[in-house]
Amino acid sequence: MRRYKKKLLLLVIIIGGIFLAFNGISMAKYISSTVKDYYLKSRGFYFNSDHLGSVTTQNVDNLWDGESVEFNIRNNLNQEVISTYDIGYEVSCTVKGELSEYVACYLNGKGTNEDEGVLSSFQTCINNTGDGVDVSLLNKTECELGGYKWVYQIAKKDMYFDIVALDEGYEFSDVEVNVTVTSTYPYKKTLSGDFILHKRNIEEEKVTLDYKNYSNYGRLIISNSYPETKCVGIYWDARELVIDADMEKIPYYGTDEDGFVDEIRVEIDGKKSISYIFYKKDFAKTHNAEDFVIWESEGCDIND
Repeated sequence: MRRYKKKLLLLVIIIGGIFLAFNGISMAKYISSTVKDYYLKSRGFYFNSDHLGSVTTQNVDNLWDGESVEFNIRNNLNQEVISTYDIGYEVSCTVKGELSEYVACYLNGKGTNEDEGVLSSFQTCINNTGDGVDVSLLNKTECELGGYKWVYQIAKKDMYFDIVALDEGYEFSDVEVNVTVTSTYPYKKTLSGDFILHKRNIEEEKVTLDYKNYSNYGRLIISNSYPETKCVGIYWDARELVIDADMEKIPYYGTDEDGFVDEIRVEIDGKKSISYIFYKKDFAKTHNAEDFVIWESEGCDIND
């Protein structure tokens, strides 16, 4: 029995070593980022974005029209928790891969891939008494004497980048861009996001699927290049993939004989994309868009 326990312990150590070898670096980065975020929040420092993250965020647009791509940064955690001081920042964008030899990324219309600025903290008067008085022009003293609240407001900076061919007439359809924003004071924090862009061909209006594989899950991107809203049906093998979604927000879904969701119907606005996370049951298997069956419908009613 003792020898069996030793062999079992050795097996656990070997398996743990293999796991750390493959996942240790990414796990260490995640833990480090989480600890740092906690420290900065304890100092009242909030530096976030809807498109970037402490761990690089993936932004996929399969209906990119070649125009400017927007992103933002902000000084809050939520509507109530806001930084109370100015935050300096530096931003850069980089075209990834071999395409960087032929096209460039320019920020905020300045003809360069770098920029800088300040998220300025500010306070205003708000009226939550319900008396209907416009208090937007009151100063701090007038605000507080009037029984209103003098509070910090969210500072958000909207930015954008353009993709420009270095040689006039150079044609391309797919491009991947990394945007990195780093706060320079009072604390340092880096936000990063990859923008995966596929230029839309206006002559090919249709609904398309794309599937991105990650370490333990995948993301299905459904893109509608029609100008009008479309109802789209998606079917998959529930023995292979499990959807992670709030079924109450989906107009219709179906299940297999075991009660697992294997079909959904959703509405997608014209020229928009939506996505869903799927978890695979076999971690050794790689999935792609061909694992899904797609069809278009005039409506998302169960009887369509």
